[in-house]
Amino acid sequence: MIGRDRPDPALLLSLAVLLAIGLATIYSAAVVVPETGLFGRQLIWTGIGAAFFLFGTMVSFRRLEELSPLLYGVACGMLLLTLFAGRGPADRWLVLGPVHVQSSEVAKAGVILMTAWWLSSLKVRPRRYGEVLVFLTVLPSVLLTAIQPDLGTAISMLLIVLAMFVWAGYGMGWILLLVSPVLAAVSSLHFVYWMLFTGVVALVLYHRKYSLPVWIIVIGGNSLVAALTPTAWNMLEPYQQSRLITFLNPASDPHGSGWNIIQSEVAVGSGGFTGQGYLQGAQKELAFLPARHTDFVFSVWAEEMGFIGCIAMLTAFFLLFWRTVVAARKSVNPFNSLVTAGVAAYIGIHVFVNVGMTIGIMPVTGLPLPLISYGGSQMAVVLFLLGLVTNAGMYWREV
Repeated sequence: MIGRDRPDPALLLSLAVLLAIGLATIYSAAVVVPETGLFGRQLIWTGIGAAFFLFGTMVSFRRLEELSPLLYGVACGMLLLTLFAGRGPADRWLVLGPVHVQSSEVAKAGVILMTAWWLSSLKVRPRRYGEVLVFLTVLPSVLLTAIQPDLGTAISMLLIVLAMFVWAGYGMGWILLLVSPVLAAVSSLHFVYWMLFTGVVALVLYHRKYSLPVWIIVIGGNSLVAALTPTAWNMLEPYQQSRLITFLNPASDPHGSGWNIIQSEVAVGSGGFTGQGYLQGAQKELAFLPARHTDFVFSVWAEEMGFIGCIAMLTAFFLLFWRTVVAARKSVNPFNSLVTAGVAAYIGIHVFVNVGMTIGIMPVTGLPLPLISYGGSQMAVVLFLLGLVTNAGMYWREV
């Protein structure tokens, strides 16, 4: 019988600290939110999330690996159903009686499990161009999320998958080829940049000794993406275009699309070193700060707790991320290790993007701050995934 280690105390401590910070911040933000019962619902969802966490610590990874394709299929089915029966802003929620489920949050877990299943199977049964099959498999969930529209979440899924590829040992040259369509779209804005990008891709193809058909597909495909970039820009929703433009220059529309970022920066800066005091944030109290309980919840904490409070929160996040990576490194089973690495990527990407957008170094994407932002779906999914991390850490010897 495989021995079991004790749960990682550092991971559990960081998790408890972040949950406490999250509830305290939501309570503060709820003071000026017209909707009543906000804190109470978050408290209930935290309790439900704790049940999901315990389930994650007890589930059999062998059984989970077997069910991963089915679970991913269910997640894609939920995304598809959301397109036709979704409700709420941008129709992103499935309404199941009194419960509103954000299917894209469930899909993130499905993508992690499916990618881990594919990559671990390729280690046992290598296939030519098998890595491409992985991307073709996760592509439906990405596209279904993007057309909700929820472009930020769709991009986060791709970033998580890329991080899992890096963890699986794939070289950066191969990763460059995978992300080359995105780089092609960006470089197409200037002819010189496009030529430099094409030269780098050609060097990678030559170094890896790919056949002529691969050259044609990669170079031809990227050229097509570059040519269609203006059309793709026009296909974006106006608010998505506005977010990207505002990210580059918030002052271009200070009373419109730039308002959110400007007010968030004011809130973070006004916190100073020690903060204005719990429940005393001026930007929050005067309702200048937008989406204070969701997208910009970090700004509420920064304004009231200052630099010291921000360091405390980010330290807890770093500790959670680091112990998750440690669990991934210890796990002997490739599937367990890849799932855990995917969770680490999930946490790292969401924290970086959410905190970054509150201080103006990232565009406003709508990604929640894990364990802190208001929302039941993300709370349940994140705690379930962290339960899997705890599980993998306890049974790291399992082959």
